[in-house]
Amino acid sequence: MTDTTKRIAQLTHLSKAQNTALAAVLDALKGLPPEEAQEVLDHAIEHLAGDEFTPMFARGIAGPFGKLDTPAKTWLDSRTDELFRRKAAERNQDGSSAQRDCMYAWVYGKTYTLMVAEKALHDANAMDIRAQMAVPFEGREFGGHGR
Repeated sequence: MTDTTKRIAQLTHLSKAQNTALAAVLDALKGLPPEEAQEVLDHAIEHLAGDEFTPMFARGIAGPFGKLDTPAKTWLDSRTDELFRRKAAERNQDGSSAQRDCMYAWVYGKTYTLMVAEKALHDANAMDIRAQMAVPFEGREFGGHGR
């Protein structure tokens, strides 16, 4: 890993407690190769996030094209990562949801969020139609005017 003292000094936007925690984390990760350190950090984030960042359809419900079961990871330079996370936060998304939206937009021309909304709207409309069909209506054979 790189020299952590320079990195900590650049993070002036963090509180004292956050800088202390960061120093402890970086100290604990010293000596690990970057891939292993990233894996440890990923597991820590998942553990700390709990249900806060539960992805849509996390409880076994399928998305527009089935279960979300394939992870997609990549490496970015720190400037791009910072901008990406800032833009994701502006859209009230975590990095994972924003990355999924980007991939779906590139592949299908629509974001995942939009596709989920369309599916929900379609399902709601289908339920409305079924509810209308289940209501008794007057037919000619019962002395009514029919439709």
